[in-house]
Amino acid sequence: MTQTTPQSDRRRAQRAAASFPINLSSDTLAEPGLLRDISEIGMACDAPAPVDEMTLVSIDFALPGQTERHHVTGAVVRCDRVEAKDGKPSWDIAIYFTEITPVTKASLRGYVSKGTIV
Repeated sequence: MTQTTPQSDRRRAQRAAASFPINLSSDTLAEPGLLRDISEIGMACDAPAPVDEMTLVSIDFALPGQTERHHVTGAVVRCDRVEAKDGKPSWDIAIYFTEITPVTKASLRGYVSKGTIV
């Protein structure tokens, strides 16, 4: 029998593994990030700079194989420092989407349904 982890119990939507660039921006930040996983309601990424929890950020991205750019707004719900292999720090950032269009939500639903579920 498989045990669920506390984190997986909290998730309300399936997430798919992902590894593609995104742009994060807020009032004090404009940085590239690398997406790690994504769902219809949120995402996790690696970023080169920290972002305070509860900060609203704008995220701009194109799903792999698509040319359409998506723009969503979300709140940072976790920001943890991690050591990269090259010794430079990076930050593990989790974002809960607060504004997302129906078109973007449908695109994410399709992407997640075809991806590797995490």
